[in-house]
Amino acid sequence: NRFWDIGEIVRQNTLITLGASVVCGITAVFLARGWISDAIRTEYRQSLPTLQEVQAAEIATVPVLVADTPLEFGDILQPELLRVVEFPEEAIPAGTFESLNALFIDPNAKTIALRRFEANEVILSHAISGPGARGSLSALVTEGMRAVSVRVDDVSGVAGFVMPGDHVDLIFTRDPVSRRNGSDLISDILLQHVRVLGIDQNLNDASSTPDVVKTVTLEVSHEEAQKLQLAMGTGKLSLTLRAAGDLSVVPNKTIAKANILGKSPNVRREAPRRTAAVKSKPAPRPTVADVTIVRGDERNQVSVLRDDNNAAVTDGSLSGG
Repeated sequence: NRFWDIGEIVRQNTLITLGASVVCGITAVFLARGWISDAIRTEYRQSLPTLQEVQAAEIATVPVLVADTPLEFGDILQPELLRVVEFPEEAIPAGTFESLNALFIDPNAKTIALRRFEANEVILSHAISGPGARGSLSALVTEGMRAVSVRVDDVSGVAGFVMPGDHVDLIFTRDPVSRRNGSDLISDILLQHVRVLGIDQNLNDASSTPDVVKTVTLEVSHEEAQKLQLAMGTGKLSLTLRAAGDLSVVPNKTIAKANILGKSPNVRREAPRRTAAVKSKPAPRPTVADVTIVRGDERNQVSVLRDDNNAAVTDGSLSGG
Protein backbone atom coordinates (compact mmCIF):
# COMPACT_ATOMS: atom_id res chain seq x y z
CA ASN A 1 0.00 0.00 0.00
CA ARG A 2 2.81 2.33 0.73
CA PHE A 3 4.19 1.94 -2.80
CA TRP A 4 0.73 2.46 -4.19
CA ASP A 5 0.35 5.67 -2.26
CA ILE A 6 3.70 6.96 -3.51
CA GLY A 7 2.80 6.12 -7.13
CA GLU A 8 -0.56 7.82 -6.75
CA ILE A 9 1.12 10.92 -5.44
CA VAL A 10 3.62 10.94 -8.33
CA ARG A 11 0.84 10.54 -10.87
CA GLN A 12 -1.16 13.37 -9.37
CA ASN A 13 1.91 15.62 -9.36
CA THR A 14 2.53 14.74 -12.98
CA LEU A 15 -1.03 15.61 -13.95
CA ILE A 16 -0.87 18.85 -12.01
CA THR A 17 2.43 19.75 -13.64
CA LEU A 18 1.06 18.89 -17.10
CA GLY A 19 -2.07 20.94 -16.50
CA ALA A 20 -0.06 23.88 -15.26
CA SER A 21 2.16 23.64 -18.36
CA VAL A 22 -0.88 23.64 -20.63
CA VAL A 23 -2.31 26.65 -18.83
CA CYS A 24 1.00 28.48 -19.02
CA GLY A 25 1.32 27.66 -22.74
CA ILE A 26 -2.16 28.92 -23.53
CA THR A 27 -1.55 32.07 -21.50
CA ALA A 28 1.74 32.63 -23.31
CA VAL A 29 0.00 32.24 -26.66
CA PHE A 30 -2.64 34.85 -25.79
CA LEU A 31 -0.05 37.19 -24.37
CA ALA A 32 2.15 36.84 -27.44
CA ARG A 33 -0.82 37.37 -29.73
CA GLY A 34 -1.80 40.51 -27.89
CA TRP A 35 1.72 41.83 -27.93
CA ILE A 36 2.08 41.14 -31.63
CA SER A 37 -1.24 42.89 -32.37
CA ASP A 38 -0.23 45.92 -30.31
CA ALA A 39 3.14 46.02 -32.02
CA ILE A 40 1.50 45.88 -35.47
CA ARG A 41 -0.98 48.64 -34.61
CA THR A 42 1.77 50.80 -33.18
CA GLU A 43 3.95 50.32 -36.23
CA TYR A 44 0.99 51.09 -38.56
CA ARG A 45 0.20 54.29 -36.69
CA GLN A 46 3.81 55.33 -36.84
CA SER A 47 3.95 54.65 -40.60
CA LEU A 48 1.07 57.08 -41.34
CA PRO A 49 2.07 60.66 -42.33
CA THR A 50 1.66 63.15 -39.58
CA LEU A 51 -1.49 65.23 -40.12
CA GLN A 52 -0.97 68.87 -39.51
CA GLU A 53 -3.71 71.37 -39.10
CA VAL A 54 -3.70 73.65 -42.09
CA GLN A 55 -5.10 77.04 -41.38
CA ALA A 56 -6.75 78.68 -44.36
CA ALA A 57 -5.05 81.86 -45.39
CA GLU A 58 -7.16 84.90 -44.84
CA ILE A 59 -8.69 85.96 -48.23
CA ALA A 60 -9.37 89.60 -48.94
CA THR A 61 -12.96 90.24 -50.04
CA VAL A 62 -14.88 93.22 -51.37
CA PRO A 63 -18.64 93.90 -51.59
CA VAL A 64 -20.28 93.03 -54.91
CA LEU A 65 -23.87 93.55 -56.06
CA VAL A 66 -25.64 90.33 -57.16
CA ALA A 67 -29.16 89.32 -58.16
CA ASP A 68 -31.20 88.14 -55.20
CA THR A 69 -33.78 86.45 -57.47
CA PRO A 70 -33.75 85.39 -61.14
CA LEU A 71 -34.13 88.35 -63.51
CA GLU A 72 -35.50 88.17 -67.05
CA PHE A 73 -34.58 90.25 -70.07
CA GLY A 74 -36.29 93.63 -69.83
CA ASP A 75 -36.90 93.51 -66.06
CA ILE A 76 -36.54 96.82 -64.27
CA LEU A 77 -33.90 96.53 -61.55
CA GLN A 78 -35.16 97.39 -58.07
CA PRO A 79 -33.17 97.51 -54.79
CA GLU A 80 -35.29 94.70 -53.33
CA LEU A 81 -34.27 92.43 -56.22
CA LEU A 82 -30.55 92.81 -55.47
CA ARG A 83 -28.21 92.26 -52.55
CA VAL A 84 -24.57 92.82 -51.64
CA VAL A 85 -22.25 89.85 -50.96
CA GLU A 86 -18.57 89.55 -50.17
CA PHE A 87 -16.57 88.36 -53.15
CA PRO A 88 -12.87 87.40 -53.38
CA GLU A 89 -11.03 90.47 -54.52
CA GLU A 90 -8.81 88.55 -56.93
CA ALA A 91 -11.79 86.92 -58.68
CA ILE A 92 -13.97 89.96 -59.33
CA PRO A 93 -14.94 90.35 -63.02
CA ALA A 94 -14.81 93.73 -64.71
CA GLY A 95 -17.89 95.94 -64.55
CA THR A 96 -19.27 95.10 -61.08
CA PHE A 97 -21.03 97.41 -58.60
CA GLU A 98 -20.01 97.58 -54.96
CA SER A 99 -23.28 98.95 -53.58
CA LEU A 100 -26.86 99.87 -54.46
CA ASN A 101 -25.90 103.55 -54.52
CA ALA A 102 -23.26 102.83 -57.16
CA LEU A 103 -25.93 101.36 -59.44
CA PHE A 104 -28.93 103.55 -58.70
CA ILE A 105 -27.41 106.97 -59.22
CA ASP A 106 -30.81 108.44 -59.99
CA PRO A 107 -33.58 106.64 -58.04
CA ASN A 108 -36.21 108.10 -60.35
CA ALA A 109 -34.66 106.67 -63.53
CA LYS A 110 -35.02 103.08 -64.77
CA THR A 111 -32.24 100.57 -65.12
CA ILE A 112 -33.16 97.55 -67.25
CA ALA A 113 -31.62 94.09 -67.53
CA LEU A 114 -30.45 93.39 -71.08
CA ARG A 115 -30.19 89.63 -70.51
CA ARG A 116 -31.29 86.96 -68.06
CA PHE A 117 -29.64 86.84 -64.60
CA GLU A 118 -29.76 83.83 -62.32
CA ALA A 119 -30.00 84.17 -58.55
CA ASN A 120 -26.64 85.11 -56.93
CA GLU A 121 -25.23 86.08 -60.35
CA VAL A 122 -23.03 89.19 -60.35
CA ILE A 123 -24.60 92.29 -61.91
CA LEU A 124 -22.30 93.51 -64.70
CA SER A 125 -22.38 96.93 -66.32
CA HIS A 126 -22.41 95.62 -69.91
CA ALA A 127 -25.43 93.39 -69.19
CA ILE A 128 -27.72 96.23 -68.07
CA SER A 129 -28.84 99.43 -69.70
CA GLY A 130 -26.62 101.48 -67.39
CA PRO A 131 -27.38 103.56 -64.30
CA GLY A 132 -30.36 105.77 -64.99
CA ALA A 133 -30.58 104.82 -68.68
CA ARG A 134 -33.24 103.06 -70.69
CA GLY A 135 -32.77 99.72 -72.38
CA SER A 136 -31.35 100.31 -75.84
CA LEU A 137 -29.53 98.57 -78.63
CA SER A 138 -26.50 100.83 -78.16
CA ALA A 139 -25.70 99.06 -74.90
CA LEU A 140 -25.24 95.78 -76.79
CA VAL A 141 -22.94 97.05 -79.55
CA THR A 142 -19.27 96.25 -79.01
CA GLU A 143 -16.96 99.23 -78.88
CA GLY A 144 -15.74 100.14 -82.35
CA MET A 145 -18.53 98.22 -84.09
CA ARG A 146 -21.79 99.34 -85.71
CA ALA A 147 -25.36 98.04 -85.77
CA VAL A 148 -27.02 97.79 -89.18
CA SER A 149 -30.34 96.23 -90.19
CA VAL A 150 -30.98 94.23 -93.35
CA ARG A 151 -34.28 93.27 -94.93
CA VAL A 152 -35.18 89.56 -94.86
CA ASP A 153 -38.19 87.36 -95.49
CA ASP A 154 -39.21 83.84 -94.53
CA VAL A 155 -36.61 82.35 -96.91
CA SER A 156 -33.65 84.73 -96.70
CA GLY A 157 -34.13 84.93 -92.89
CA VAL A 158 -33.77 81.13 -92.36
CA ALA A 159 -37.52 80.79 -91.65
CA GLY A 160 -37.26 82.82 -88.46
CA PHE A 161 -34.80 80.50 -86.70
CA VAL A 162 -32.16 83.25 -86.42
CA MET A 163 -32.14 84.52 -82.81
CA PRO A 164 -30.33 87.40 -81.07
CA GLY A 165 -26.84 86.20 -80.15
CA ASP A 166 -26.52 83.82 -83.13
CA HIS A 167 -23.85 84.22 -85.80
CA VAL A 168 -24.62 84.16 -89.52
CA ASP A 169 -22.97 84.44 -92.93
CA LEU A 170 -24.39 86.75 -95.60
CA ILE A 171 -24.79 85.61 -99.21
CA PHE A 172 -24.89 88.35 -101.86
CA THR A 173 -26.74 87.49 -105.09
CA ARG A 174 -26.79 89.89 -108.01
CA ASP A 175 -26.57 90.25 -111.78
CA PRO A 176 -23.16 91.69 -112.72
CA VAL A 177 -24.47 92.68 -116.15
CA SER A 178 -27.67 94.67 -115.93
CA ARG A 179 -30.09 92.72 -118.08
CA ARG A 180 -33.78 92.49 -117.85
CA ASN A 181 -33.90 88.72 -118.02
CA GLY A 182 -31.31 88.25 -115.23
CA SER A 183 -29.63 85.41 -117.09
CA ASP A 184 -26.20 85.90 -115.48
CA LEU A 185 -26.99 85.80 -111.72
CA ILE A 186 -24.02 85.04 -109.45
CA SER A 187 -23.61 84.78 -105.66
CA ASP A 188 -20.72 85.38 -103.26
CA ILE A 189 -20.14 85.16 -99.51
CA LEU A 190 -20.17 88.82 -98.56
CA LEU A 191 -19.55 88.56 -94.77
CA GLN A 192 -18.86 85.67 -92.39
CA HIS A 193 -19.39 85.09 -88.67
CA VAL A 194 -21.56 88.16 -88.12
CA ARG A 195 -23.23 88.51 -84.72
CA VAL A 196 -27.00 89.01 -84.64
CA LEU A 197 -27.97 91.79 -82.23
CA GLY A 198 -31.71 91.64 -82.72
CA ILE A 199 -34.61 90.51 -84.88
CA ASP A 200 -37.17 93.20 -85.63
CA GLN A 201 -37.28 94.95 -82.22
CA ASN A 202 -36.43 91.88 -80.13
CA LEU A 203 -32.99 92.09 -78.49
CA ASN A 204 -33.46 89.23 -76.01
CA ASP A 205 -30.73 86.63 -76.58
CA ALA A 206 -32.71 84.16 -74.45
CA SER A 207 -35.54 83.96 -77.03
CA SER A 208 -36.21 80.42 -78.23
CA THR A 209 -39.41 80.71 -80.28
CA PRO A 210 -38.88 80.99 -84.06
CA ASP A 211 -40.55 84.06 -85.53
CA VAL A 212 -40.58 85.17 -89.16
CA VAL A 213 -39.36 88.77 -89.17
CA LYS A 214 -38.79 91.51 -91.72
CA THR A 215 -35.46 92.88 -90.46
CA VAL A 216 -32.38 91.48 -88.76
CA THR A 217 -29.93 93.77 -86.97
CA LEU A 218 -26.27 92.78 -87.28
CA GLU A 219 -23.06 93.89 -85.57
CA VAL A 220 -20.47 94.83 -88.18
CA SER A 221 -17.55 97.18 -88.69
CA HIS A 222 -17.99 100.58 -90.29
CA GLU A 223 -16.65 99.35 -93.64
CA GLU A 224 -18.84 96.24 -93.54
CA ALA A 225 -21.87 98.46 -92.88
CA GLN A 226 -21.09 100.36 -96.08
CA LYS A 227 -20.84 97.08 -98.01
CA LEU A 228 -24.21 95.94 -96.69
CA GLN A 229 -25.92 99.17 -97.65
CA LEU A 230 -24.48 98.98 -101.16
CA ALA A 231 -25.36 95.29 -101.49
CA MET A 232 -28.99 95.91 -100.50
CA GLY A 233 -29.27 98.45 -103.30
CA THR A 234 -27.66 96.34 -106.03
CA GLY A 235 -28.74 92.78 -105.26
CA LYS A 236 -30.30 90.44 -102.71
CA LEU A 237 -28.94 89.42 -99.29
CA SER A 238 -29.64 86.06 -97.66
CA LEU A 239 -28.61 84.74 -94.24
CA THR A 240 -27.09 81.34 -93.50
CA LEU A 241 -27.14 80.27 -89.85
CA ARG A 242 -23.87 79.06 -88.33
CA ALA A 243 -23.58 76.24 -85.80
CA ALA A 244 -23.01 77.40 -82.24
CA GLY A 245 -19.28 77.93 -81.64
CA ASP A 246 -18.34 77.60 -85.33
CA LEU A 247 -15.50 80.06 -85.98
CA SER A 248 -14.33 78.71 -89.32
CA VAL A 249 -13.79 81.01 -92.31
CA VAL A 250 -14.72 79.51 -95.67
CA PRO A 251 -12.85 80.75 -98.78
CA ASN A 252 -15.20 82.69 -101.02
CA LYS A 253 -16.13 81.04 -104.31
CA THR A 254 -18.29 82.82 -106.82
CA ILE A 255 -21.20 80.61 -107.87
CA ALA A 256 -22.90 81.23 -111.21
CA LYS A 257 -25.91 79.59 -112.81
CA ALA A 258 -23.58 77.30 -114.74
CA ASN A 259 -22.29 75.85 -111.43
CA ILE A 260 -25.72 74.69 -110.30
CA LEU A 261 -25.59 71.61 -112.51
CA GLY A 262 -21.84 71.14 -112.10
CA LYS A 263 -20.82 72.76 -115.37
CA SER A 264 -17.48 74.42 -115.85
CA PRO A 265 -17.54 77.96 -114.44
CA ASN A 266 -15.37 79.14 -117.36
CA VAL A 267 -18.09 78.49 -119.91
CA ARG A 268 -19.92 81.70 -120.67
CA ARG A 269 -23.14 81.75 -122.56
CA GLU A 270 -23.10 84.20 -125.40
CA ALA A 271 -25.83 86.76 -125.41
CA PRO A 272 -28.32 86.32 -128.22
CA ARG A 273 -27.46 88.52 -131.14
CA ARG A 274 -30.02 90.96 -132.34
CA THR A 275 -30.79 90.71 -136.06
CA ALA A 276 -32.39 93.53 -137.96
CA ALA A 277 -35.90 92.75 -139.10
CA VAL A 278 -36.10 92.32 -142.89
CA LYS A 279 -39.16 93.92 -144.36
CA SER A 280 -40.68 91.97 -147.22
CA LYS A 281 -40.97 93.95 -150.46
CA PRO A 282 -44.40 94.04 -152.07
CA ALA A 283 -44.78 91.99 -155.23
CA PRO A 284 -44.07 94.02 -158.38
CA ARG A 285 -47.20 95.39 -159.98
CA PRO A 286 -47.88 93.63 -163.30
CA THR A 287 -47.32 95.79 -166.39
CA VAL A 288 -49.75 93.79 -168.57
CA ALA A 289 -53.48 93.36 -168.00
CA ASP A 290 -55.79 90.82 -169.66
CA VAL A 291 -58.97 92.31 -171.16
CA THR A 292 -61.92 90.31 -172.62
CA ILE A 293 -63.86 91.98 -175.47
CA VAL A 294 -67.34 90.71 -176.29
CA ARG A 295 -68.85 91.48 -179.72
CA GLY A 296 -72.13 89.76 -180.09
CA ASP A 297 -71.41 86.11 -179.79
CA GLU A 298 -67.69 86.63 -180.32
CA ARG A 299 -65.29 86.86 -177.40
CA ASN A 300 -61.72 88.03 -177.74
CA GLN A 301 -59.10 88.25 -174.95
CA VAL A 302 -56.27 90.65 -175.43
CA SER A 303 -53.31 91.83 -173.31
CA VAL A 304 -52.71 95.51 -172.83
CA LEU A 305 -49.93 97.47 -171.18
CA ARG A 306 -50.84 99.14 -167.88
CA ASP A 307 -50.60 102.87 -168.22
CA ASP A 308 -52.22 105.49 -166.09
CA ASN A 309 -52.89 107.67 -169.14
CA ASN A 310 -53.30 105.31 -172.11
CA ALA A 311 -53.97 101.65 -172.75
CA ALA A 312 -52.31 100.15 -175.79
CA VAL A 313 -53.41 96.87 -177.32
CA THR A 314 -50.53 94.48 -177.70
CA ASP A 315 -52.01 92.20 -180.35
CA GLY A 316 -53.61 94.90 -182.59
CA SER A 317 -57.15 93.43 -182.39
CA LEU A 318 -58.54 96.76 -181.12
CA SER A 319 -56.85 99.05 -183.65
CA GLY A 320 -59.35 101.21 -185.47
CA GLY A 321 -62.14 99.84 -183.22
